[in-house]
Formats: sequence, C-alpha cells, structure tokens
Amino acid sequence: MTGDFDVGVAAAVVTESGILLVQEAKGPYAGCWGLPKGHVEPYESIENAVLRELQEETNIRGKISGFLGLRTTKTHRGVGLFICYKIDPTELDIRPQQDEIAKVQFFNPEDFDQLEWVSAAMRGFAEVALKNTSLPLVDLSAESKRPYNLVFSDGRMTLSGEVVQ
Repeated sequence: MTGDFDVGVAAAVVTESGILLVQEAKGPYAGCWGLPKGHVEPYESIENAVLRELQEETNIRGKISGFLGLRTTKTHRGVGLFICYKIDPTELDIRPQQDEIAKVQFFNPEDFDQLEWVSAAMRGFAEVALKNTSLPLVDLSAESKRPYNLVFSDGRMTLSGEVVQ
C-alpha cells in the first residue's frame, strides 16, 4: 500500500541517573537499545501517543516538557514521520512490558558507544535529550477545542496575538 502515513513517537526521560532506554525483546531490533517508542493510533493525538507508549513499555507516567526532534523518511508504506518529546516523569514505578521489552535501564553518554542502538536517529535523540535544550510546546488545545500544539525554533511560548481557527 502506498500513500499512507506512518507516524511514530519516542519518549526521552532524563533523571539524575541518566536517560532511560529500553532493550527490544523481539522483532528485527531484538537486543537493541532505544527510547520507549511506538506508533500513533488513528484518531489519537501525537502527544497522547507518546505518553501512552511510555506507560505501556515501562509503566512510567509523565508529562511532556518539550520537543526534541523529528525524523522524516519515505518507506514502502508511504511517508514516515517520527517525533521525539522530552518527558518529565510523574511516576517512576518501572515495570517493562513483558513481551516487547527485555530490559529498562538508565544510561549516561559515556555508555552509548557500548550499546547496540535501534538506529542512529534514536541515539541522536538520546544525546540531544541529555543536553537539556528541548523546545517548549505551545498548547492551544483549549482555545481550539481539539489537540493543537505548536513548536517554534526560537523557543517562544506564545503566538503573536493571532487567533487559532
């Protein structure tokens, strides 16, 4: 099938212990490390998807504190978009998802060269997350009465007096 959109999300959780990574238990990336991640379901907001995937894979609850980056690609299924958010944990009762995740562990950047990564992009997201330079989300969901978030490269937190339609 062509012409579809494949939208994925990743959650970067950073604490004083380092960045949280998960080791895949099965599939083509079994044994590889990366951020908790997954696909956005139809009719689900991207922001809800990243929080859901984090909770499903690790049992961690949190809130989005910033935007870290995106990866775009073209696959046999269509357009691929992958978005990474910084997440501040509100509950750190870590329990890996039994069938998908082999291990959950915090790492520091000096450990990164010893890991087999899911992808170079995933490592890049982890490196950026540790720099504490995420961009804020401007959440206009209440005004627009639907999920509506903006990220500006200059880090602004508001619109310039424009009305959301």
